[in-house]
Amino acid sequence: MFSYIPLINTFLPFLLTLVYAQDIKCPITFDGRIPKNATKALFSSSKSPFNPKYVLGQNVTWDQVITFPDVPPSRFDRLVGGKAVEIKINDSSVFASTSEGAETALRRAELLVNNNNPTVSGIKNWHLSVRTSPERPLNYSHEYVLAWHESQDFQADFWSLKTGTPMGSLANDTYNSPVANKSTKGNGRKELYIQGYKWANPVQTFFSTPFLEDTWHNFGIHLDYDNNLIQILYSTGDLPLQIVTPLSSTNLSGIPPTTLGETHFGLQKRPFGANLTSFLYHGTQEVGIHEGIVYGGIWQEDSKVTSCANCTGCYTK
Repeated sequence: MFSYIPLINTFLPFLLTLVYAQDIKCPITFDGRIPKNATKALFSSSKSPFNPKYVLGQNVTWDQVITFPDVPPSRFDRLVGGKAVEIKINDSSVFASTSEGAETALRRAELLVNNNNPTVSGIKNWHLSVRTSPERPLNYSHEYVLAWHESQDFQADFWSLKTGTPMGSLANDTYNSPVANKSTKGNGRKELYIQGYKWANPVQTFFSTPFLEDTWHNFGIHLDYDNNLIQILYSTGDLPLQIVTPLSSTNLSGIPPTTLGETHFGLQKRPFGANLTSFLYHGTQEVGIHEGIVYGGIWQEDSKVTSCANCTGCYTK
């Protein structure tokens, strides 16, 4: 597991390659950057880059979940004249699935990628930025999932960006991460971390960094679905992304029918409690939740057309 220390020496030849790759354009496979003139109505319309129906609490609408905070644009939004989006949750953020009913122990609101199959196969690079909400702070004694690729049968996450204190052991899911051993009672773990396949034993934590207030945290997530590889790039503010992990093995394919699936961006607030057998239905959520997370510059490019080194040149602009 790597903290935020740029791997300059290890990847110097790779970085030199990037110097000559700045003009390379990789095909964009998904663009979720929100135009400056967009209104909340976009998210419930057929013109939304995200699914207009999911994932919301029962009888909750997107205009109750989405807001546009008064913050500077992220570096990825600035490239296209986009703006930040905040996703909010409260006590009503209880999703009811058609197969399992109301998930009473979770609070969640998430954007789902439309036309998802091309985004979860081949060799892809996700870009996204996150920052704390200026008005709706999180409770870091909980575990929050902020972005993740969920399997087609909804039983696994292939990778995930998280913050807060990991729940601890569940049945068949140890969350055995270095981060899990550092939680602070009361304040919780105010850190961003990226983990691998949910059912790995132990679950791999590839990268972690402090979740600084009022700061854009920019991520590049390189996913090679063909060869089950992941690599993380990271920066803060308006700085270019830097490689912060080696190219690492992880399970991105699962066992059929867990392949493909869909990518989520939003807030999934998990409960806390001892010996939980299902975080969907068991555990504690406090009353009076008013929390949010700010997103910027969500988009993805296809890097199968060239080498990882060349296409990562698109990352660093």
